[in-house]
Amino acid sequence: MTLRDTETERPDEGREEPEPLRPPVPGGISLRPAMIVFGLAALILVVFITIAVVTSQAPTTIKHSDAAVGVPGVSLRAVPAAGLLSPIVTGGDPPNNILNAVSLPMGSVRVSHENNTAGAGQYDEQVTFRSDDSQAALLAFYAADMKLQGWQVSDRGAAKNDPGALEVLGKLAGSDGYYWDMGATVNATTFSPGGPARGVTHFTVRLFQEQDAD
Repeated sequence: MTLRDTETERPDEGREEPEPLRPPVPGGISLRPAMIVFGLAALILVVFITIAVVTSQAPTTIKHSDAAVGVPGVSLRAVPAAGLLSPIVTGGDPPNNILNAVSLPMGSVRVSHENNTAGAGQYDEQVTFRSDDSQAALLAFYAADMKLQGWQVSDRGAAKNDPGALEVLGKLAGSDGYYWDMGATVNATTFSPGGPARGVTHFTVRLFQEQDAD
């Protein structure tokens, strides 16, 4: 064997070289936890935006049913008032959730309506009704029904500047961002020849928007 043959036939010839080892990952703070927190925050934001959009596109529907329902603790039955309050509904006032929170004793008849705003800027209107039920029965009805509908009843008793009349006053937050007040003022029952044996009672439902706290 010649020197040339020795140099050509090396023992390692034909073997694959092993892959070089990867360099170690440099130490430091991982961004993975921060990315997870960011992803969760983005998901929560999207959920809240979706809820807001759906809510804004689905306003409260006004109740127009004529079906009478019982009111616990009183004999009179209630019907939604929104239809008979239509003469005082204008420009979105009162908001639907306020209208839905007003009931009338079944059989009530609308007599008149009045705008008390007088340029004050805040909504203030009322509707007067006639009923064959007594003053005591109507007062008890509103004291019970207003609480049932979510009104915070603040007063019940003699009406100011209206001798012989009794009233129930309450407050409720409107969907327009304002507080609304409701007053149900019930006049004394009157009797006349040929009228109902129980007499006739006039009562007024007044709705007005409270001034801003500022």
